[in-house]
Parts: sequence; C-alpha cells; structure tokens
Amino acid sequence: MPGGFGPPPDPPPAPASPRARRALIEEDTPTASLAVPPPVPAAPPWPPAPPALPPAPPVTGVDTPPAAPPRTPHRHHKARNTLIVLLCVLLVAAAALTVGYFKLNGRLDHVNLDQYLGGDRPSQNSSLSEVRSPGDPYAGRAMNILVLGSDSRAGANAGVSNDVNDGERSDTTFIAHVAADRTRVDLLSIPRDTLITIPACVFPDGSKIPQAGWTKQKFNSAFAYGSTGKGTLASGVACTIRAVEAMSGVRIDGYVVVDFAGFVQIVDAIGGVDLYLPCAVKSAEANNLSLPAGVNHLDGETATNYARARKGVGLGDGSDLGRIQRQQVLFESIAHKALGLNFFTNIGTLYGFVGSVADAVTTDLGSVVQLAGFAYSLRDMNGAAMTFATIPYKDAGDGANVLLDLAKDKPFWNALAKDTPLADAVNPPAASPSVTPSGGVPTTPAPTPTDAAPTEPPPVVVTGPSGTMTLPPGVLSAPAGQCH
Repeated sequence: MPGGFGPPPDPPPAPASPRARRALIEEDTPTASLAVPPPVPAAPPWPPAPPALPPAPPVTGVDTPPAAPPRTPHRHHKARNTLIVLLCVLLVAAAALTVGYFKLNGRLDHVNLDQYLGGDRPSQNSSLSEVRSPGDPYAGRAMNILVLGSDSRAGANAGVSNDVNDGERSDTTFIAHVAADRTRVDLLSIPRDTLITIPACVFPDGSKIPQAGWTKQKFNSAFAYGSTGKGTLASGVACTIRAVEAMSGVRIDGYVVVDFAGFVQIVDAIGGVDLYLPCAVKSAEANNLSLPAGVNHLDGETATNYARARKGVGLGDGSDLGRIQRQQVLFESIAHKALGLNFFTNIGTLYGFVGSVADAVTTDLGSVVQLAGFAYSLRDMNGAAMTFATIPYKDAGDGANVLLDLAKDKPFWNALAKDTPLADAVNPPAASPSVTPSGGVPTTPAPTPTDAAPTEPPPVVVTGPSGTMTLPPGVLSAPAGQCH
C-alpha cells in the first residue's frame, strides 16, 4: 500500500433491521450486553508475529521435574471458603470470650486505696525471683495481701448470720504472704482484740477520722472507725492497712475483703469442705449451728457459721483466740480442696468459680484476668507449702484483750518483709554445732540445700469416741483441746 500505512480499514457494518435485532436478542448469551453492539474484530498485528519454533527434542539421561498441574479455579474457591469459615469461627469465639470477660469483670468490686494511704509507708523490700508464670501481673516479686473478713449484717449477710450487729468490723484478719518464686503461701493471723493506737486515717473527703491517735483500741476498731460516719468500705480497709503497717513495718501490697455472703459463695463454688470434729459443736448465736462429732461435710452457709461461732458447746473458752485456731483449720481445709481441683481444664467450671469469687470479694489486685493469672501462678503448690500462724501476743491484763509481744514478733514480721519461710519463725531451726578444725578456728558447717518440692503431709490420725482412726486424705481435724 502506498505510504506503508497498511491496508484500509473495513467499512462499518450496515445498521441491522428490526428483525435482525430481534434475532440477535433471542440468540444472545447471558454474558452479552443488549445495549452494546458486537465489537469490531481488531486488526491483525503489524508486522506479523514470527512463526512458532518447533518443540525441542527431549533430553535423555537427565531427570526433569514433572509439569505443574493446571490451576483449577474450584480448588482456590474451596480454600477461600474454608478461610472465611475459620475467620468467622474465630470472630465468634473472640466475641464470646470478650462478652464473658466483661460480664465477669463487671461482677468484680475493684476499689483502689491510693488516695487514703499516703506516701509515708514501709518500703517494698520483699525479695525478687526469676520465676515467671503466664498471666501473672506480679511475677518476680513477693506479695503481702491483707485478707479481711467483714462481720457486716447488711444485705444478704443478714440471711446468713440471722442476728443483729451494730456497724461493720474486720472480724477476721490475716496477712497472706505469697513467695516471689510461688513455692509457698504463709498466712499470719492478727487477733481482733489486739490493743493498738489508731493511726491518722482519713475519710474520702480528706479529713481525719475523729479517733486518730486514740490508744488502747481494739485492732478491729480501725476498720469500724474508718468506715462509719463519712467513711466508706475503702476508707475502712485503708485504715486497717495503715494500722498493720504501723505495727509491723511490713508493706501491704493489696487487700481482699470477704463478707458472710461472699464466704458462702466461695465455699459452695468448690463443692463444700470436709472437716473432722473431735466433739459435737453447737452455737445458738451462730444461726443455731449444730454439728455432730466425726467427719462433717460443710456447705457454704454451715462453714460460714462455724467460722464465726465463738460461744457454745465444743468451742473452747469462747475467746477470739480459740476461734482463730478453728478458722485456721477451716481455711487450710478450704485451701487443700481448692488446690486439688483443676479449674483450668474445664472452662465451665473455671467460669463458675471465677464468677463466684468475683461476686464475693472487694479487692485492688486487678481485673478478673489478672486475678486468674495470679492464681494460675500457684498451680504447682500443694497443702504442704502453706503455713498458718498467729502473731505472738501476751495478755493485756484486763482479762479480755491482748498486746503484741514485741520481743517475739520481730522474726514473724521479718519473714513477711524479706520473703523467708514463716515456718522458720514458728519453729526456728536449731543452730548447727561449731566444728574446730586442726587450725583452731571454729567454723559452722554449710547448710544442706533443700530444693525438693514439699510433699503432701501424712494422713491425720485422731482418737475419737469409737477409737483411733485415720482421716481420709485432705480431711483435717478441728482443735481437740476445745472439747469442753
């Protein structure tokens, strides 16, 4: 063609007649557009493509990889659908866990006390550890937690106690020391009738309580003075913490408050507890508590009434000191039962237990997830790794109250502050005899390391009305000396 511009374009097609257009619509495929005429065929490429080369002959003696199978759209659709289903399942599971978390966390009464405690407090001198546990927000350090049992009769508590009490006091108080390496828990009780000086506690508005500086006041009155009048539960707990830190020099890292109804829930959540009574127990003041001698299964309400009973049959001299002994046996039995139940293998059981605890306590130890992580760090403990003790005291001379025995108390407070075993303060290890070598210089043999994990205590053997018997594993005996 002149000029070298290629062949002239094809002439445009003539307009189709109405009959031709109807035929086109009837014969059209689903992918064709009714509004757009068929496309004009494109002109062949210029210059024309070179002819294809013939296939190369196969090479003999050389292994060649097999050809990849042709890509099939069906396989990709199936994989994509599986991925979509998996994502949906994960989203639903995440939503369920989130809803469950917020439901549980909403049931936890979390109250921070920083505004009440001030800055003049003992230093954090507990030892550190390299031991770590997933989810434990306090990993690597020891914790001293103040546990308060409130004797409030308000709300659901009235149905448990079935009596009247003016105000609210810390009827039961102990410090739970959790070792930094999570190998033991030490529990030190403080008698409620210990005489102290009330510290300069404050109400929520920042004003001091009127009783600040009063001397010879019962220890449990600090909670009452801080929570009555303009006070709240938080200011009452803070006043008790200030009293404990003043008498001990030990920093309290957190607290837990449990009332009667909360204690019922916790005991019921573990399915109750078994306790051996060397004699029958009766107390009209504790909601007409009546238990026979022998092994008794205590549900939440019965255990709560046993824990608060003080006067009656089989309860010793009716003092608070005798009640502390019974409470420690009961708490140890509850701890044995709880440690023997593996809540982490059953999500339903775990949900119910954590929910019961969340309903039952007021604390500043964190969210439900943090509490669960803290509890999970103790999963390898057993009952032998727990020590119960009462801070040494002496008679106040009035026939009703006691005083701290300052000469004997120091090793107990030091154990909590320095993260050493409380058992060593209760039963100090005997001093190793000195050895005089040939050089004439006395030396003391190095102690033998004991890295083995504590074993479960041996079965308890008791003597009852029918003779000597061995109690079932995990069943402890109430103090036999209180059977009068």
